[in-house]
Amino acid sequence: MPSCNPNATFMFIRLRFSRRHLCTQTRMYSTAFMRTDRIFLENIPPPPSWPESVHPVNQAAPVKLAWKESSGDKRRINIMIRVLQVAIINNRKRQIQWPTGGYISSNLQPNEYFYALMRPIPDFFNQLRKKGEPEIGFTEVDLGNSIYGATYPAADFDAFKKSPPMIVTLPDKLFTSAGVITSRVEYALHKVLEHNKYPTKFIVVTNLAEIAVFFLPRAGYEPAQHTFIRVPTTQPASALRVLATACVLEALPFPQCYFNAPDIELEIDETLVHPEGPPQDPDSRLLPDEHVFATCNRNSDFDHATLVRDRERALQFFRWNKHTRETKSKLVAHPGDTLCAMTNESGIHMPPLAKLTPIYPYDASELPPDTAKHLQIIQRDSPLVTAGLHDTFQQSSAFTVKILGVIDGGVAVRGICTVYRCHLSTIDGIPVHNSPSLCLKLFDDRFQPLEDPFPDDPIPRWFDPVAYAEGYAVTEALAYDKLRPAQGSLIPWFYGNHQFTLPDGAVLSGILMEYIDGHELNSDFVRAASRDTQLEMIQSCRHAVRVLDVGDVSQRDWHARQVLIHVNAATNTPHAVLIDFAFTTQTWDPEVPNHIRNYHNMFRVLMGNIGDVGLDPDLVLDHYGDPDDWDVVVGFIYGPARRRVKRFEGRNIFPFIERYEEPDLFTGEIAKEVKLTIAGPV
Repeated sequence: MPSCNPNATFMFIRLRFSRRHLCTQTRMYSTAFMRTDRIFLENIPPPPSWPESVHPVNQAAPVKLAWKESSGDKRRINIMIRVLQVAIINNRKRQIQWPTGGYISSNLQPNEYFYALMRPIPDFFNQLRKKGEPEIGFTEVDLGNSIYGATYPAADFDAFKKSPPMIVTLPDKLFTSAGVITSRVEYALHKVLEHNKYPTKFIVVTNLAEIAVFFLPRAGYEPAQHTFIRVPTTQPASALRVLATACVLEALPFPQCYFNAPDIELEIDETLVHPEGPPQDPDSRLLPDEHVFATCNRNSDFDHATLVRDRERALQFFRWNKHTRETKSKLVAHPGDTLCAMTNESGIHMPPLAKLTPIYPYDASELPPDTAKHLQIIQRDSPLVTAGLHDTFQQSSAFTVKILGVIDGGVAVRGICTVYRCHLSTIDGIPVHNSPSLCLKLFDDRFQPLEDPFPDDPIPRWFDPVAYAEGYAVTEALAYDKLRPAQGSLIPWFYGNHQFTLPDGAVLSGILMEYIDGHELNSDFVRAASRDTQLEMIQSCRHAVRVLDVGDVSQRDWHARQVLIHVNAATNTPHAVLIDFAFTTQTWDPEVPNHIRNYHNMFRVLMGNIGDVGLDPDLVLDHYGDPDDWDVVVGFIYGPARRRVKRFEGRNIFPFIERYEEPDLFTGEIAKEVKLTIAGPV
């Protein structure tokens, strides 16, 4: 591997095999770390002109094959490029070393220019590949008579009896004026097929200005046909690099699995003891149920490490959960109650701060200009800052809050949280007389509805669904911290994760934030809003999704109540405010990409597919907008009464390659809206 110094240089050796001699060339170039989604967008100098050929151009292959241009193969190219695009977007924030500093120049000889263009591609694969996947290498082959080729053999291609892809360069035009391939191209294709040890799927041929892909007959398809397509492009060099990379990925035994892809399901770490709870001696006697029922107030009051090793203790835990849900009220605080709190106490043993530092910080420069402008228009001042309490509160060790009202009494069957409106009563024992209204969210895992364990399952499996309130509170706090630049606009102001003591003595984790005077999407306010006002709400939700995406925050629990509509007092602008980040995920390990489908799921929310909403679905379909460059989703969303279906997919991140639009399945016409009989993501 090259040095990690962004200004470091490394040397590669170029081996050129010819019939007459073997020569070795070296070239030095600098490297720098570059984000994966940007490396194919660098500005590449135009290719040099080919020198006048010294070989006759009327070479002919000994055996002529009937190569025919085929529009049917356009979809194959689309799929190849889309697979590459998905792989890049899933790993888009990862940085890899990429050559810089004029290593490609129009002053090079054409074959040298081609080599410089192709040479970094193996590094792209080798830095992003999954552990255990074979490395990709680069081999240049001289096919003779001014025909040059490049292949990318993987270590196990022979084991799968496959040939690596070959990209052939040669001078002269690829096609005659009649659109027929020239004899030079036909001869080059013959030489490639003669050279390859095993059958190949396709061969890319280019003169650095034109690009064509030639497809070999596929096994089992009759009649056997030799076909080709031309690749329209405005930037041949960039397009050639993308196409070569896509061909390499396609030629691998398992192209969909070669790069790391996000896991749709939340992972369960079987070795995790989190939080550990009080240490217990496994040999100590089992306490009576009455004692456990009276003294345990949260899941972390039990020692998880002991539970998963002791059947009787595990069964007692599930009896305690059932008893709590049947005998106690989920609404643990009421108007007029005063709760004491320890400032910035999470209730669990936190890892070192360095391990909680996001790998990919929020980068506001990635926001589209219209989203950045929207955030400026709706920006609110922090209520605690306006009241002059922010610094005193953040530096405190304890405080009290008085409950003013109940926002959410925990009516959701599977929910473990209750939400209240409150204000600060004291900070470090000093009375507060000018506190603004705040929002308090308490996490209470003892009310999680747990089913009786299946006796035949291993005991550790019994605890897979068990939630730990402290962990969810920390997750939500980490999301708010990541999204701090957007707080006060599409995100509430956040005032920390604390430990609250209830009037009955129970201690719960909770977060404190700005109180949002807002309306739910299913409210009369939203239903009665004018068309223009609803349009503003829809577009604001679209901006909110971009904020999450740029922050690498994936909402894994989308539903309609996670979006509030707030009217900015200064500008009278109705806009979205996102709440509830307890189930969000971020990237904590670069080898495990974060699964992000915020665009698609917010779309489903606004269409009323995940809870009732008062928005006009036709407005949503027409004005929610297309996916951004970083979105990988491809799917369909139904309109009103299933009359309309909107097809959406992420934009082409390679704008210099003309993508072939796929026709409507029924009409054969090119259209963004199609009528289908199935819904949901594809």
